[in-house]
Amino acid sequence: MAKKVFEVEYHPGEEVVLRFKAPILSVVPEATREHFKTAHKEALLALRSLLDKAIERSEEAEKTKERTKIEVE
Repeated sequence: MAKKVFEVEYHPGEEVVLRFKAPILSVVPEATREHFKTAHKEALLALRSLLDKAIERSEEAEKTKERTKIEVE
């Protein structure tokens, strides 16, 4: 039986997890490792942009909150 290079874990409606076997990565060409490093950085940058947008929306919501004036008799 052939050794698996990676495993895929998926449950409908959730994330997909791709696991590479550590010993196998040591024989992966340098160019491939560089692509993995670049992909990792891009994923982090994407996460940063999502967080920045969430913070921006939160700040906008705080600025636009309207106060309600209640008349007391």
